[in-house]
Amino acid sequence: MNYKHGESHTRLHSIWADMKSRCLNKRHTAYKNYGDRGITICPEWTESYIIFRDWSLNNGYNDSLTINRKNNDGNYEPNNCNWATAKENNRNQRRTKLTQQKVSKIKELHNTGYYTQKELAMQYNVNESTISNIINNKIWDVG
Repeated sequence: MNYKHGESHTRLHSIWADMKSRCLNKRHTAYKNYGDRGITICPEWTESYIIFRDWSLNNGYNDSLTINRKNNDGNYEPNNCNWATAKENNRNQRRTKLTQQKVSKIKELHNTGYYTQKELAMQYNVNESTISNIINNKIWDVG
C-alpha cells in the first residue's frame, strides 16, 4: 500500500532522499564516500520516509540542522545519528584534523605573540587560512 505523505518537496524529505542516494546509488558523486565505504542505512529508514521523519521530529530536527553520524564510519541509524548544525557536522568529517583542545592551544599559542600563523599551520598540519579563521573566530569558536 503506497501512502501519500505530501512531503516530497520538504527539506526533511530531501535529506532522506539524498542520504539514500549517497549510500545506494553508485552513480551519485558522493557514493565513494558513503556506499563504497560500506556506510548503510537501517532498513526501517531505507524503506519508510515516515519512520525517518518521525524519528527526526522526535529527536530535535528543525530546518536549520543537518543529519550527523556520531561515528563517521558508522551507519545511518537511530543510535548513530543526531541533528547538528552545519558547523558541528563539519567537525565530524574524516578530513578534520583538529579537536576542540588543539584549537584552544592554537589560540593560546597565538596570543603569546611568539608564533606566526605560518608556524602554527606547519605545527598543526593545516593551512594558514585555517589558522587565521580560528584566530578570528570564524570557525571553531570555543567561547
